[in-house]
This record gives sequence, structure tokens and C-alpha cells, in this order.
Amino acid sequence: MEWATLYITGKSDFSHEVRKRLDHARIKYMTGYMGTGNGKHDMYWVDEREDIRDVKEAIGGKLIWKHRLRFYTNLEAFMEGRTRQSASEFSPEELDLIHSMQELEAAH
Repeated sequence: MEWATLYITGKSDFSHEVRKRLDHARIKYMTGYMGTGNGKHDMYWVDEREDIRDVKEAIGGKLIWKHRLRFYTNLEAFMEGRTRQSASEFSPEELDLIHSMQELEAAH
């Protein structure tokens, strides 16, 4: 059996939930170590015969949406995605404005 690398990123710590779902789906995988320590990036080796769509279905749409998971099958795309993601994050001022708008909306 050959292994294919799968990189997953998300907005919050998702590793434990993803592993639990993969275990229940009986998808053949091994965990890798990204070394970030923040739980927002993870690496897996999956059986190369597994379709990425099957992996996503095993994880489930709710979990993917909850953590805003993104999947990459090669290191270059993963690194490009991280660069693009950090460039699009909101500034502290923008986050304050968003929070103010949400409070206003909740008051009505």
C-alpha cells in the first residue's frame, strides 16, 4: 500500500474530532505532525486509493463547516493557502467593527 499526503487547515482546533470521524469510517490513515502546536493545521497520510471526497464525507459537512476546513494534497498548495489565508484575516479594528455590528443586530 502506498500513502498520499493530505494537509488540512481550519479556523480552530479540529484534530481530535477529525481523527475520531476517520476512525469510525475505517479509512486507512496515519497522522503526521505539523509542529504548529495550535491545532489549526494537521497532516495525514491516507491510502492513495482513497478518494478525497470519501475522506471529506467521512469527516462530515457539519465538522468541515464548523472549523472551515480546507484540504490540500500537496505541500505547495498548502503553503500557498496559508499565505492567502493570513493575508485575508481581519485586523483588530475590523474585528471590533464586526463585533459591534453583531451586538447591534442582536439588540434588534
